[in-house]
Amino acid sequence: MAKEKKRKVSIITVIKSLLSGKILLLLGVDRLLPYILFLFMLGWVNIFLNYRIEQTLAKVEKNNEILEQYRNDYAVKRYEFVNASTKSTIKDMLEERGSEVTVPQKPAVKIKTR
Repeated sequence: MAKEKKRKVSIITVIKSLLSGKILLLLGVDRLLPYILFLFMLGWVNIFLNYRIEQTLAKVEKNNEILEQYRNDYAVKRYEFVNASTKSTIKDMLEERGSEVTVPQKPAVKIKTR
């Protein structure tokens, strides 16, 4: 195993490496490049997943609004149906349309069989 030589780092050396673009080599970060790239990739994955989650949540909110509208429409239609199924309403509707069907005069008779 080769031992790395430790060199003294002076301010002039740091300034020269900054200007020449070799500061990362001076600090020894080149050995950590795979880890830095991995962290960079994880950051992009995190951003992408957060974006997809936000899109899904926006879609859920939109669908909840639509579902609430459908619930309101259902309640109105159910009220109209229940209101229209009363005897007096049916009788009035039949009279408006000129139908000869009326409310029975006698109650229904049960036929008993043996």
